[in-house]
Amino acid sequence: MRPVRDADRTFLLRLYTETREDLAALPLPPPALTQMLELQFDAQAQSYARGYPDHRWDIIQLQGTPVGQFRVLRAPGEIRVIDLSLVAGVRGQGIGSHLLHCLQQEARTAALPLRLSVEHRNIRARALYQRLGFVPGEDLGVHLAMEWSPQDAPS
Repeated sequence: MRPVRDADRTFLLRLYTETREDLAALPLPPPALTQMLELQFDAQAQSYARGYPDHRWDIIQLQGTPVGQFRVLRAPGEIRVIDLSLVAGVRGQGIGSHLLHCLQQEARTAALPLRLSVEHRNIRARALYQRLGFVPGEDLGVHLAMEWSPQDAPS
C-alpha cells in the first residue's frame, strides 16, 4: 500500500465507476454519465474529508499495479474502515480479508472496536464481514453498520 497521490485520480475514478453499477447503468448519454460519475466521486471524496478529516487514504497495489483503495480512520475510541474497494479482477483473492485481518490485529492490540458500514445490496461484502466476525448493528438506511470487537473475538 501507498498513500493516494493526485496522479491516482484516473484510477480512482475508474474504480469508483466500477463499484457504482447502479449509477453506471443509468440511461444517460456517455458524456453526461461521465460527468455525473465524476461529480458523485468528488462529492464522496469531499464528504469523507469533512466527516473524517484525519483518515488515511491508500492505494492497494499488487506487484506494483493499483488494484484498490482503502480509507481508514484511527480515532481515540475506534478504528473505522471508511471505504475499501478493489477492481473486479482481484476480488475474491483474499486481499480484502488480509487487510481486514491486519486491522483486526491492530484493534485487538489497541483494545478498540473495528467498525464499518456496508450497503445492504452488497451481499458479497456483507458475507465477508460476517465471516470475519463483524456483527450487524444499526440499520442506517442504505447502509448497515457492522462492528468487530476484540473482546468478543477468539484469540
